[in-house]
This record gives sequence, structure tokens and C-alpha cells, in this order.
Amino acid sequence: MYLKSASAVWSAVRMLFKSWTILPLILALYAALLLALYLFISTREATVPQLILTFSVMFAAPLLFFLLQAASVNYPNGPSGLLRKALRDCFKFMAVSLPVIGLTLLAVYGVSKLQGRITVDPNTLQPSSPNTMTTLIVLRYLLIGVIAPLVTIQLWIATSTRGLREVIRSLRQTLADAFAPQAVLVFAFGFLIFAVAPYFLLVQTIPIQRTWLEVSVFTARVVVSALLVLIGWVVTIGALSILSTRTDEEPVVQT
Repeated sequence: MYLKSASAVWSAVRMLFKSWTILPLILALYAALLLALYLFISTREATVPQLILTFSVMFAAPLLFFLLQAASVNYPNGPSGLLRKALRDCFKFMAVSLPVIGLTLLAVYGVSKLQGRITVDPNTLQPSSPNTMTTLIVLRYLLIGVIAPLVTIQLWIATSTRGLREVIRSLRQTLADAFAPQAVLVFAFGFLIFAVAPYFLLVQTIPIQRTWLEVSVFTARVVVSALLVLIGWVVTIGALSILSTRTDEEPVVQT
């Protein structure tokens, strides 16, 4: 299990940096996505051109996001036709992601309602069932940070390789593949790169006396964090895609 996961991660890293076209394409999509998000947040709806720009980036940002995910799923297959394949897959990814997003929001809402029903001890001002409260908090984070991403990524991979109809027919197997030990291990490793490392890099305080140096260091930390988020996420999806391909190619042993 560990060797398969490590091999998939190493193959994903090697393929990402092997070609002269894959990494620049992914960086360009990522930069365009960040720019669209920035324009959407910073633009005020005061004039007609600003209103048009806001609606344009509102539709462009989801498209760029799913285009980036489609490129991340397909880049282990090589640079040939990568953008064309990503363009075809991104709309399929939107279709399979919407039910997962809806079910996740519904589950998080249900967990929040359960948290609200836990009574508080008037003497200590603490929850009367602290273990239950802790369990619900952990469950909510697992739903958002682990379960939903694993399911969504596996649906993307299955949709790209087998198509929407086949994914619907083999939904149970796809969900089982999402929580296979190798897949969970790859995601855990990637989580350290695209989530934990950027977080500690940004929150770590570095005492610097000179303002210009402090601004420079902070800018460098933001840029490095953004690159870690991108590379960690892309490598994670690429490694899971490689694992899925290898699993499909394994011969079935008949007894």
C-alpha cells in the first residue's frame, strides 16, 4: 500500500515537471483563476462596465476552476491534447460536483443543527456532552476537508476516463475507490503540502525591523504559499488519477 502510494506521488511529480508545456499551462490557469477571484472581490457594481465585468468574472471563475481540475486529472496522460481534453471534461466535472456540494452542505447543516441542540451546563457554561460536541466538530471538518474532496476527485477521475453514464452505473465502486487505503494515504500526503504547509508558512510571525524588508518577506511567503497550494493539489489529483488507472489495468484473478 505504501509503495503504491509513494510510486503514484513520485510519478505525478515527475510528469508535472517533465514536460515544458504542462506546468506553464497549469500555472496560467491558476493565475487566471486568482485574477478572476480578485476582480470579482475588488470590483464595485457602480457603473455599467463594472457590472459587466463582475458578471463576466462570476461565470469565468467557476469555468477556470473546473478547467484547472480537468487539467490536473489528465496531465499524467501526457501533454498531447491536454487543453482540448480539459475543455471537454470541465463541464462534466461541474455536473458531477453539484450533487456532492449539495449533499455536503446538507450534511454540514445537519451537523450544525445537532450542535445547536446540545445543552449547556449553567454552572460551568460548558456543553453538557463535551465528547459529543467534539465528535460533531471533527465530523464537520472531515465532511468539508476530507470526505467531500475525496469523493469529488474520484468522480472527476471516473468521469474523465469512463464517462458520465458509466460513472452513474458504477457509482458504488467509484465511492469505494475514493476511500481505498492508497487513495486516502495519497490525499493525506497532499494535504500536508497544499493545506498544512501554507497555513504554517503564513501564520508564522517573523520579527523584522525594516518595513520594506517585512513587505518583501511577506510577499515572498504569500507567493510560496500559493505555489504550494497549487503544486500540492495538482500532484494529489494526478497521483490519484495514476492510482485509478493502475487499478483499472490490474488483471482480475479468478479463483
